[in-house]
Amino acid sequence: MADQFVELLGTAPVSVDGGKLTFVQGTLHTTLSIWKDRYNRSAFGWMVYTDHTALRDQMDGFGGVGIRIDHPSPSGGPGPSDIPPAACYPWPAGSAPLASEVTASVTRYGPASLRFVRDSHDLGLLLLADTHAHRDGVWSFTPSNSEPARLAQAILLARQCGDQDLERAAVAKLRNRGEEPVVRRPDYLFRQAVADWSRQYAKASGIDLSDLAKLKRKRPQYPEIP
Repeated sequence: MADQFVELLGTAPVSVDGGKLTFVQGTLHTTLSIWKDRYNRSAFGWMVYTDHTALRDQMDGFGGVGIRIDHPSPSGGPGPSDIPPAACYPWPAGSAPLASEVTASVTRYGPASLRFVRDSHDLGLLLLADTHAHRDGVWSFTPSNSEPARLAQAILLARQCGDQDLERAAVAKLRNRGEEPVVRRPDYLFRQAVADWSRQYAKASGIDLSDLAKLKRKRPQYPEIP
């Protein structure tokens, strides 16, 4: 099936490993994954995930520093949500060709998904987004309950890349949202969640995030905007 996906995409991956097609552009590492439903083996789905190459190994335990890109289902069902999409395509029997809804989906949304993230700075801005970002019929999977983790990742990425504009944007959002409670946790502030994620990311990556870790204090000192 992977070979058929490559043909439909019109772009050659740098590698194919089973149902995973890997594409590399600059500092970005993009994977198109084809996966079977664990409960219904006659159904499958596909998705695209783009992360930053330089942080892949260190941050592997957290899924890297990146975002998933989703596309509409063939049924025309609901668009972006905070729930991952289900497998919705028929797995071809034997050597049968892909169903028409599969070829239409991959042809229409595959290329848009692969080029969704433009560069490392754009990846950081997508991590900072308040909600799902739409481009060319597809969108980023950025649920509201992941905002503190994504903000910490955006600052990690900014420091990895020396991107002061991205870090300024991240710190500005942190200052604006810091004293708000996180989703469904009224006793847990946004800045405290950022601090907890930052401790884990710093330990994994070796990048200094000690100023963010201090946000857990009762009287926090917010990072200075560089």
